[in-house]
Amino acid sequence: MKIARSIRTGCIACMVTAFLLSTVAIGHASSVLETGITKDSVKPPVTFTAPPLKSLTDSETKNAIQSAKNLSQAFRHISNQLLPSVVAIENRTDSLRNAGQTPNGMPAKGGVGSGVIIDSSGWIMTNNHVVAGAGSIIVRLHDGREFMAEQVMTDPKTDIAIVRIPNAKNLNAAKIGNSNGAYVGDWVLALGQPFGLESTVTAGIISAKGRGIGLSDSENHIQTDAAINPGNSGGPMVNLDGEVIGINTAISSSSGGSDGVGFAVPINLANWVANQLIDHGNVQRAFLGVGIQPITQKLADHFNVPPKQGLLVTHVLPESPAANAGVRTGDILLKFAGAPVSAPNEFQTFVERAVVGQSYQLVINRNGVLEDLNCVPQSQPNRPSEDSGELMHTSHSNRTSSGRLGIRVGDFDATVARKMGIDATEGVLILAIEPGGHAHRAGLVPGMILVEVNHNKIESLNQFNQLMSELDLNESLLFLTKSQIGSRFVVIES
Repeated sequence: MKIARSIRTGCIACMVTAFLLSTVAIGHASSVLETGITKDSVKPPVTFTAPPLKSLTDSETKNAIQSAKNLSQAFRHISNQLLPSVVAIENRTDSLRNAGQTPNGMPAKGGVGSGVIIDSSGWIMTNNHVVAGAGSIIVRLHDGREFMAEQVMTDPKTDIAIVRIPNAKNLNAAKIGNSNGAYVGDWVLALGQPFGLESTVTAGIISAKGRGIGLSDSENHIQTDAAINPGNSGGPMVNLDGEVIGINTAISSSSGGSDGVGFAVPINLANWVANQLIDHGNVQRAFLGVGIQPITQKLADHFNVPPKQGLLVTHVLPESPAANAGVRTGDILLKFAGAPVSAPNEFQTFVERAVVGQSYQLVINRNGVLEDLNCVPQSQPNRPSEDSGELMHTSHSNRTSSGRLGIRVGDFDATVARKMGIDATEGVLILAIEPGGHAHRAGLVPGMILVEVNHNKIESLNQFNQLMSELDLNESLLFLTKSQIGSRFVVIES
């Protein structure tokens, strides 16, 4: 092994040459160098193989098939039970008949939708967008009978409507369930008249709850992958007990048909709206007078709280129930009437359905300290008009820029701000945003008003400039903004 000794004492090139010579000279697959490496010791590459498919016994196969049959039988039973309660609703106008659907799967005026009988006296529940307009509402029952609705009552805020057909005998009212008892993963059926195809049933599961999709003012939707198509609007979503737990209302679709993302109004909310319409002729809602937003991770870091636990107060209306209870901007709402809150639409539903004049406990987190407040909701006032057609203006001499943030601001006319629906008398107006800058990435846009930064009030342009000079712009900044859609906190990271 003289060559081997030369490997230990030679240069790198000599070592490689000697190793190759020794391999050729020896010519044996199991030759051992003093390093301990052999050709036999090199492991083959790792491979992954799928485990073998488990074979079922005859008994296991029969049980699996029987389970599938049981589910099929449940679907069949529910369909037979509910279809007589499902109706087709046509909104007939002088110029439009079967005018089609909107892109969100909602019938256009003059189109066809669905409904469900909720009372044998002739009351039928559907969507507001199905019956909206000046057309005649024609209801066609499962057995083919047709009636013209004599009463039509609507609530655009929830997209729920009820209609009544006169002198209808032998109506099959659906059983109303409890949507609070429906959970993600539960099986559901959607019934209706998709594309005018009457008595259609599709199956799926509850994909999510508490969805807000921006179609109406008051939303807390159930999401499902059961196929909901144009024409299904107003039809029932039912559970495996054959109980209505939702009213199909919309789809999210790029094609106009079902993409496996459908939405229904929870029946607890829809039924409350229906009872309000029947008892009062309109929906009487309560309100507290607060603006709120969910707590993101960035906001949670600033307020030193966990994300998605509670709601951040962005605005308190003067002399409102919330103001009278002592709620302040920057408080974190944790519970209302003992129920934890973490989603704005959920909190909105709780408050709107509260009894006007009754006291409710509100648990808040204020600067890390928990406090119990008593609030008494009042009747919800009419929304102030936000359509002014005017623009806020500022003189060229009252402007300033913050290059580090990518923002230009100025003084504003508070009178015009109020006409635009922005309740602000102090602060600075965002005039321009640098595309791709820090403020742009945080979601700020021209027309917003900055009223606070890091919990410091902005009373004027001069004070804004002073605060910007005193704050460390290398750290994230917490701004409170106001716009036509309300108040919210925004974190700008440098």
